Amino acid sequence: MATNTFKRITKASLSNSSGSPTSVYTVPTSKTTILIGCLITNKTTTAATVNVKIDTAITAQDDVMLTNAMSIPANSSVELSMGKIVLNHDGSNGDILKVWGSAASTFDITLSILEDVN
Repeated sequence: MATNTFKRITKASLSNSSGSPTSVYTVPTSKTTILIGCLITNKTTTAATVNVKIDTAITAQDDVMLTNAMSIPANSSVELSMGKIVLNHDGSNGDILKVWGSAASTFDITLSILEDVN
């Protein structure tokens, strides 16, 4: 029987490269996860943009951007997830939440998730 587990995931000083984004969360094998919240903080004194992507290798699923070049003002935070987002693992591959910003070490991210909701 599945045990629902609430988790908080944090990553500081995110990548500034779309070619090498920060992998914030990977859905574990044979699990389903609900993304409850996603808080992104700009730690600098300059506005910057951030990108959040679901990278999936699951058959018949496309990679999608949750936000693309979203501007976050200096010394501010943005709550990205206004609703719940389901992340999956199909037994072979799992969704990966990846993030990168317009400048190195500008952003921190905090995720609130509910894991193992099968």
